Amino acid sequence: MQLRLGEPIYTERLASFLESLGQATIVSGPNEIELLVPDEGRPGEMARRETAIYLRVWGVLYPDADVSVIDEAAPELSRAQAVSAG
Repeated sequence: MQLRLGEPIYTERLASFLESLGQATIVSGPNEIELLVPDEGRPGEMARRETAIYLRVWGVLYPDADVSVIDEAAPELSRAQAVSAG
């Protein structure tokens, strides 16, 4: 699963935030993070839900940081899980 940020300044902060919650991340670009989660089945679904919760918390902490979820395993969730400043 990929996360895209609107502002590159938040990339390292978000990666550190997710890692502090036990998530495996790879910063793959100035505004991209690869989140290593299971692709399929119940574990994948649970990981996507967990990520959505973490991103909601992130949105409260950093309301001006736009994050989009790119999830090829569940494209319908990707559209629904875009987090943006209000």
